[in-house]
Amino acid sequence: MHLKARKMALCGILCALAEGLLLTSGMIPIAVYCGPLLAMIVLLPVREEYGSGAAVTAWCAVALLGLLLVPDKELVGIYLFLGWYPAAQPYLDRLRPRSVRILCKIAVCDAAVAALYALLLYVFALNAVAEEFADASMLWLVGLFILGNITALVTDEALRRMALVWQHKLRRRLFRDN
Repeated sequence: MHLKARKMALCGILCALAEGLLLTSGMIPIAVYCGPLLAMIVLLPVREEYGSGAAVTAWCAVALLGLLLVPDKELVGIYLFLGWYPAAQPYLDRLRPRSVRILCKIAVCDAAVAALYALLLYVFALNAVAEEFADASMLWLVGLFILGNITALVTDEALRRMALVWQHKLRRRLFRDN
């Protein structure tokens, strides 16, 4: 198969699968947070095979279609603000020492989540979100912040390990001629 045709086919199929995951995740309330992560994992082969530029393009395609097709806008917002992370991960992994790398990864995820909620609160003026934060105690919000950072680090490790699974197991099964 011609390399450009293979690239287009792989990217198209994986983008369709990622979009399908976002669409079906909107049906299950807890999947609001799982769906975007699964969509990021599905697009890992695009990054591994064709680089971060193709991964960003795939993320843009899935995010734009998600904005148009997915009824749960919070789910799409999470994917829109965090779905680009797999494309940036290899660049963040180059940072040394390890403590700086971890702090930068946490800062990047915190900035993305802060931008998402700033957009929800101040641009779209979603009163339900504002009321949720107003009703929560400071201890609850600090705990939520800490859990969010732990989740970001676990997600980073899961993406790294899934990329290794692609490289060492799945790629050989799908691309037998390479």
